[in-house]
Amino acid sequence: MTTTASPDTPTAVDPAVDPEEQARATMAELLELIDELAARRPVAARVVSMTGDDAVGAKELASTLSADVALTTRVMRRANSAYYGLGGRVRTVTFAVTVVGFQAIRAMAAAAAAGLDTDDVLPADFWPRSKAAAVASSSLAPLFRVPAADAFCLGLLSGLGQAILVHHDAEGYQALLDRDDVAAGGRPALLDAEVEAFGLRHTDVSAEALAAWQFPREFSDALARLGDAPERSTPWSRCLATALEAASRLVDPTGPASDVLELSDGVVTEDRLTGMLPRLRESVAASDW
Repeated sequence: MTTTASPDTPTAVDPAVDPEEQARATMAELLELIDELAARRPVAARVVSMTGDDAVGAKELASTLSADVALTTRVMRRANSAYYGLGGRVRTVTFAVTVVGFQAIRAMAAAAAAGLDTDDVLPADFWPRSKAAAVASSSLAPLFRVPAADAFCLGLLSGLGQAILVHHDAEGYQALLDRDDVAAGGRPALLDAEVEAFGLRHTDVSAEALAAWQFPREFSDALARLGDAPERSTPWSRCLATALEAASRLVDPTGPASDVLELSDGVVTEDRLTGMLPRLRESVAASDW
């Protein structure tokens, strides 16, 4: 399924084909690729399904989860992280499931199923950026009046579409990252370059993937609305947009910055975010999972 492109030709977009039609075809191909990637981590895919079933209990989920050592280790490390204040006291997978919660485990399993946590094809800063986005989303959630636990999951999975595009065309996507205009323009420039190369943004792919996996509708809606005008944004999309900006500043302090007041629709000022960054940095550092 993965295509190969030279760095000089990072795009498979055909100008003779209707852009919307080609975007739909590309999205269908990417969703198929997600299924292929999930097949490589069957336990993680099973956990995603189980955590969406209200009839599944912690003991049953823990039993299934334990069959994936890497994912179980990540869940155990998160349960024992400073975030929950239980360092060293969570010794069983069942207890870890109750501490971390089904929704967060579902997000971590989805990340594993899509190869976000272990694949060396992804950019070096991908997982640190995903963790930073998750922590920032959770920390900012009260300001936007959205549930912190759900905001954590949304932040963690926001980059899923980028991982899928990398799997789809690793060389072509790296060529986008290497472009001077993308390096200078940051996230907005990257999204524009993705549309130019693939006909869609990685956030669109994330939205479709989470909808296909039946995550809360607010998740896919927030991803689809990133970058929209304030009148079309939602508290979820504003929280995520602000968190992604915070994550970018944490991972790349010298990189380009966006107007956080505009991203948050007036909820978070530049001074407020700047004041939050040291605490967010500590929280990310303490999230050893």
